[in-house]
Amino acid sequence: MNTKLKKLENLNKLLKPPKELGGRFLPEGFRGQFDFIFIAEMPSMNEPKTLSKYKNFNFGVTARDRFFQEMLIKYGVAGSYVTDIVKQRDIPKKPAREEIKKWLPFLLKEVEIIQPKAIIVLGRRTYDASFKPFVEPFIPKNIKMDYVFHYSQQGAKTNTEVEQRFSEVIRKIRNSE
Repeated sequence: MNTKLKKLENLNKLLKPPKELGGRFLPEGFRGQFDFIFIAEMPSMNEPKTLSKYKNFNFGVTARDRFFQEMLIKYGVAGSYVTDIVKQRDIPKKPAREEIKKWLPFLLKEVEIIQPKAIIVLGRRTYDASFKPFVEPFIPKNIKMDYVFHYSQQGAKTNTEVEQRFSEVIRKIRNSE
């Protein structure tokens, strides 16, 4: 495990500032585990003015981020690696094919290092529009793939619906091992 952690640390050092846009094991304080990778589309928040006060503001600032981290704990996947397809902040939008292609080698290197049993994409639209056509063809076939509703659906789904799908996907993947 230490070898994987060191490789991920070195990989994330290759990112141009800000380096926090590399993947993270979440929630912080939990031992990293390598069975699952959760993949979001891209960071969409602006850099906080008080950056130094946050260790990790990508996936770790808002109440919705905390809801996601609480689900990781509740369903036994705390310490999972969480990353983005595109590792560059922008306004919330679907990334262009060129953006995905630019960052795909980095994401595939993360997957190669971790060698997860499953990849879970955060958001059905992200799964259908970005992951499935541009990323999935390059993922080894032995890795299971599915999606959960994005935890910040902003009214499209209730917390209960988001959590129900999350628990069903985790259970389905574990039962297929």
